[in-house]
Amino acid sequence: MRIVKQKEGFTLIEVIIYLALFTLLLGAGIVSAFYIIDAAERDKYEASANAEAQFLLRKIDWALTGVSAINSPPSAGSSDVLSVDKADFTDNPLIIDSLFGRARMKRGTEGPRFLTAGRVSIENLTFEHVAPEGGKPAAIKAFFTANAKLFEFVKYLRK
Repeated sequence: MRIVKQKEGFTLIEVIIYLALFTLLLGAGIVSAFYIIDAAERDKYEASANAEAQFLLRKIDWALTGVSAINSPPSAGSSDVLSVDKADFTDNPLIIDSLFGRARMKRGTEGPRFLTAGRVSIENLTFEHVAPEGGKPAAIKAFFTANAKLFEFVKYLRK
């Protein structure tokens, strides 16, 4: 009786199939990793833009706190510049506007300082003076877009 030994190992077809499967799995893993990294970067960018816009809103709120006179926008009108005088503030007038997609603030005679970084585009910064009506005090509304997202702010001026 003759015993036939089987060869151990893989055939060429099996090796090719296993390499193809391994390559597909590895490729899918790499593509998934790139999508995850890209999504994280986009989220970080959007969070940064939102933080810059919220900072600008807080600066506008601060500028309108304790206002003694509104120089611009005119009464019941709108403007792309906010100019106010604050009570008990030595650096009057306080001016907020935008230039080349960046918001800036000027205090008194000093030069303007940018409030937002260059990675955030502030567009259509508009201030509207709302006259008092029916028991409501006068107000200033601020509108702007930061990286194509609309932000609005209303500050009622109480004396």
